[in-house]
Amino acid sequence: MSSNSPETDALLAELPEADAFSPEELRAWRGLIRLRETAMRQIDRRLREAGELTLGDYGVLITLVGAPDLKLRMTDLGARRMVSPSGITRVVIDLEDRGLVRREQDPSDGRGSLAVLTRTGLEALRKAQVIHHRVVRETYLGRLTPRELARLAQLYEKAAPGVISFAVWPPASAGS
Repeated sequence: MSSNSPETDALLAELPEADAFSPEELRAWRGLIRLRETAMRQIDRRLREAGELTLGDYGVLITLVGAPDLKLRMTDLGARRMVSPSGITRVVIDLEDRGLVRREQDPSDGRGSLAVLTRTGLEALRKAQVIHHRVVRETYLGRLTPRELARLAQLYEKAAPGVISFAVWPPASAGS
């Protein structure tokens, strides 16, 4: 029995969902989205409560710590964070103002600039990682057995080849 008004039911019948997910697809997709949102919101909340970083800040710092010499071209940093050029510039300027990153001219191309993780930024990242890891284990990883974790990683790799096995995501060719 519907909890909608007759008018709403008529409208929904008139304009049905095109190519609807199967119940299994909907459960898998909804579960992934809800799990991700729950974990990300909790991480962001706890990072903000700790008073130093937001989730966006953390994302930039964690990307830089995995880059050669702790630096990336701004365009590459934005692509890896899936943030627009203007958006990544705003985040990096804020981090730079706080001493967590610095910008340098790219020696290989004077028109570009590099974002470089500073010692202060690395220290802030290491503190934030404690929060990040705790939340992810509380909301997700800690609820699964090692075997379930391994299987889940296999399923992610099957669904999006390279998502687990590639060192950098998205792969460089994805933005081209």
